[in-house]
Amino acid sequence: MKKLLLSYLLLFTFSPAMPAVESITLAIGDWEPYTSSRDKKGKVLELVVEEAFELEDIHVEYEHFPWKRSFEYSRVGRFHGTFPWYRTKQRETDFYINNEPILVEKTVFFHLKNSTFDWSDFDDLEKYRIGGTVGYSITRMLEGYGIDVEYVGKEDLNYKKILSSRIDIYPNALNVGYYQIEMLFDDVESTRFTHHPKTLNEQSYYMLFNKDLPNVEELADKLDSGLRKLKDSGRYDAILSAFDSKIPIQ
Repeated sequence: MKKLLLSYLLLFTFSPAMPAVESITLAIGDWEPYTSSRDKKGKVLELVVEEAFELEDIHVEYEHFPWKRSFEYSRVGRFHGTFPWYRTKQRETDFYINNEPILVEKTVFFHLKNSTFDWSDFDDLEKYRIGGTVGYSITRMLEGYGIDVEYVGKEDLNYKKILSSRIDIYPNALNVGYYQIEMLFDDVESTRFTHHPKTLNEQSYYMLFNKDLPNVEELADKLDSGLRKLKDSGRYDAILSAFDSKIPIQ
């Protein structure tokens, strides 16, 4: 824990201090370790986006809401945009999306270690009770294959439902799942969770900008430019590696 805290202090101490000539506000939700309203160590992508824009002289502020509300607020123009989301045809219609990925992450199914859960294709999933979070596209994808999903408003509830045997599995990003499990439960309870080794999908995540912004293309280009600078300098990898991964050795 002391090592992790020191890593974050160093990250913020040596963050580039660029003069801001423009300010934007972004709507986001809780998706630790990448975005968070409740965990100071769970803001990895908030720092990435903040620094990427700072390199282009843009100051960023965040407002946290449930994800569905963050999405809608950005779509109607109450905020400049929201992240991290992956591309869909509908989102490309509703938003202007930048080109450089903010994150690439695998999605897997989480379950209890004593579960008999196994799958190789989507037909195998029909016999399991699957949890989903309102506003998350991954579960809508499962519904597209004719698979029933039980929705809740906050994804924390899905892990609690797994632990109480009210659902069998929950799909989520690999790092996100383990980070949130460790945050929600004590050591005894958290060690009861595992994930299936088969990847459900691997997604690149981007920024969704309100498409009616007068300078939206320029804003997206600046984000892309700042992200490339962070990646080329090694700073991007340093930020992502600053948190302790909760993924157990299989």
